[in-house]
Amino acid sequence: MRKFALLRAFAATLLVGAGASSFAEDIRIGFPGPISGPASFLGQQMKWGAEQAVEDINKRGGVLGRKISFVMQDSQCRPADAVSAAEKLISQDKVDVLLGDLCSGATMAVMPLAEKAGKPMIVSISTLPEITEKAGVGGNKWVFRTVPDDRMLAGVIGEQLAKTRTIAFLAEDTDYGRSAVKLVKERLGADTKVVSEDYVKNTETDFLPMLTKFRSTKPEALAVFVLDQQGFNFMKQYTQFGLAMPLVARPPLVAPLVKDLLATGKFNGSWTVYPYYDQFSSPANDAFAKPFAEKNKQGPHYVAYGIYESILVAADAMRRAGSTDPAAVREALVKTNYKGILGPITFDDHNQSHNNLMFMTVEQGKLGVKDLVTSR
Repeated sequence: MRKFALLRAFAATLLVGAGASSFAEDIRIGFPGPISGPASFLGQQMKWGAEQAVEDINKRGGVLGRKISFVMQDSQCRPADAVSAAEKLISQDKVDVLLGDLCSGATMAVMPLAEKAGKPMIVSISTLPEITEKAGVGGNKWVFRTVPDDRMLAGVIGEQLAKTRTIAFLAEDTDYGRSAVKLVKERLGADTKVVSEDYVKNTETDFLPMLTKFRSTKPEALAVFVLDQQGFNFMKQYTQFGLAMPLVARPPLVAPLVKDLLATGKFNGSWTVYPYYDQFSSPANDAFAKPFAEKNKQGPHYVAYGIYESILVAADAMRRAGSTDPAAVREALVKTNYKGILGPITFDDHNQSHNNLMFMTVEQGKLGVKDLVTSR
């Protein structure tokens, strides 16, 4: 009996070892993102988007006969923490492809690590233009971006604001917020007057001083650049103040949090330009959004869509490369022509894609896609 028990224990050890070896052979996609901190709710959405991409790929047989797995390390959306998270992904988790963070500052901090390690890095959420400027012919050949940047978004926003005579800006006090405002201001018409420009910490919850100012200056439009939770807090206080000017540019109108606020009709005439909205109806989007909502009990945010598509783009590159060798995958990414949910994804010489954007308006208490606009 003792001999049998020892043999059984030895067999179990072999099985564990075989399982560990099999797992190690998975193709691993690594993501430094906000598991904790103010943006953790978006981190959860990104995790769900990644998990759906992995599930969809593995159902179709994986890549090169191997399964895809997803590893996420906590960055809290802060540059220093993003660097630590990326270092773990590269040295400990041995990822084959690295994804960019949510916040642009964190993504910028990780880019040199990808270059040093020789790991392909795909940015699917951060929109700071400097990421594009530094990628491809800009110097860092390992970094690619599948989402339009703030400069492209600003071009579309500027066109929509061409006839606006007075405008106020409210943005988060981050690289994203300040850069977005700067780029939009550069595209305003000569007859448009900026009546105020305010920046708030992403932990700010009291908007009384700004709302008082807006009620006094009465701008035709209020351009907003803040994330979901903060945007919800602002919009709730905005309705309590009885303000009526439309929110434009990048207010978080797509966030499930604000759906009931929109239904009041108090934001009719507001609009936003976004890379994605889950309520857009098309066969390709339905195939992504419907199972996502069924599984997670809420629709996909654009960050979930972004990370979902970036993983599919990475898988497509590895298939075409016929290898997970980093240099081969990078060369394949350069030649990408992937049929994405909103249209083809290709990269220019800065490794920047130019996929479609959504122009959305609030009418009769509901947000809808007015048009798909090509990013330039």
